[in-house]
Amino acid sequence: MSQSLPAMVWERVVAQAGRPILREKQRGIWRGVTWAELGQRMRAIGQALRATGFEPGDVACVLAETRPEWVYADLGIQGAGGVAAGVDPAAGTELLGETLRDCAARVLFVENEEQLDKALHARGACPALERIVILDMKGLRGLADPMCESLEAFMARGEAHDRDAGRDWEQGLAAIRADSLAALVYTAGTTGAPKGVMLSHRAVLAQAENAARLFGLRPGDERLAFMPMSHVMERVLGLYVGLHAGTVGNYVEGADTVLENLREVRPTVLAAAPCVWERFHARISLATDAATLAQRVLYRWAMAAGGRRADRRLAGDRVPPWTALEASLLGWLVLGNVRRELGLDRLRVALVG
Repeated sequence: MSQSLPAMVWERVVAQAGRPILREKQRGIWRGVTWAELGQRMRAIGQALRATGFEPGDVACVLAETRPEWVYADLGIQGAGGVAAGVDPAAGTELLGETLRDCAARVLFVENEEQLDKALHARGACPALERIVILDMKGLRGLADPMCESLEAFMARGEAHDRDAGRDWEQGLAAIRADSLAALVYTAGTTGAPKGVMLSHRAVLAQAENAARLFGLRPGDERLAFMPMSHVMERVLGLYVGLHAGTVGNYVEGADTVLENLREVRPTVLAAAPCVWERFHARISLATDAATLAQRVLYRWAMAAGGRRADRRLAGDRVPPWTALEASLLGWLVLGNVRRELGLDRLRVALVG
């Protein structure tokens, strides 16, 4: 059994190389990323960190919106024996600096020019910070700062190191102990100052295994990735549990395309904050208000019937045959159309947190 998250991922990379594990939308087309491609990218980042003096137990942070590169960086950091921390992409310069100082981050991955600007303003107060890696170089081709380099150049450095290093990647993965720190998840805390929740590899793997079993997740399930990866919901319940279960993560184009991408992907698993589910409810309420009287009556009848069946199930009671038939029939005739309109018609597991 694997002792760490990156070792578990690497086992999947070897055993299931050609199977998709991520998707992202590029120029209007959803493109898959296989386990093998995920492995190549996490390895290149991990080896680049090692080549630049990153040691086991060192911390690297990611400041970016939810995107596949966040995943590659997270796993590459952990694969190098380091601790992966995330910073909320909405954080200002002051909060970014406080977080970097608190965890003594040596490396910071930033998404783009906007996030780089924050990092450059904060770095003077972050004595441990040595390197900034930029995921998207749009507008930054003329940048000449010895602390900064593109993700492309950083990964090329890692690939060059890997060619000369023999099997030190696999040996490094094997050396990571279960009780070693894997990740830091920052919360605001009661005082407003950043508080890093420490997660060991043992804790991450236990949570991933238990959640996958509890929710009945299986390879080939589809999830939509759109919550901030700096938060525990997307990072642990989304990414880490998904990697353990083999759930394919579909990464949205942006915050303004979530509903559109949801209808395209039609996930079987969806983990979202309460405000997202409230948005769905508001959307349905608006549609109901605009419906005919007959449609409104049918919708309310279907919701009431489903509620009666759900109450029985939650109480552990037997569902009477008529209640089951009524809820199933109305669910098929009425609520199925609502779910299809939202992109939830295949949804099997819905999580809120």
